[in-house]
Amino acid sequence: MLLATLMLLLERPIIVGPLPHRPAKRKEALAYSKRALAFTGMLLVTLTSAGVGSIVLVRRAKAEYQRQSIENMQALIQGTIEDHKSKSGDKDEPSV
Repeated sequence: MLLATLMLLLERPIIVGPLPHRPAKRKEALAYSKRALAFTGMLLVTLTSAGVGSIVLVRRAKAEYQRQSIENMQALIQGTIEDHKSKSGDKDEPSV
C-alpha cells in the first residue's frame, strides 16, 4: 500500500491533469475539482490502508516475540533444573 501511495503521488499530474486557466469555464473547473477530489480520496485510502497494515504487522511481530520469549524462558528453566539434578546426582555417587 505504501508503494501504491508513492505511485499515486508520482502520477498526480497524469491523473489530475493541469490546473485550468484562471478564466476557466465552470464545466472545466468542475471536472478538475472532481478529479482532484477523487485523487485525494484514493490517496487517503492508500495511506490509511498502509497505516493499518503496518499496525497489524507490528502486532503480529510483537506476539511472535512474546511467544518466543516464553519458549526461551521455559527452555532456560528446564535446562537449569536438569543441570541442578545432574550436579546433585554426581555428589551422591562415590568417586572411584
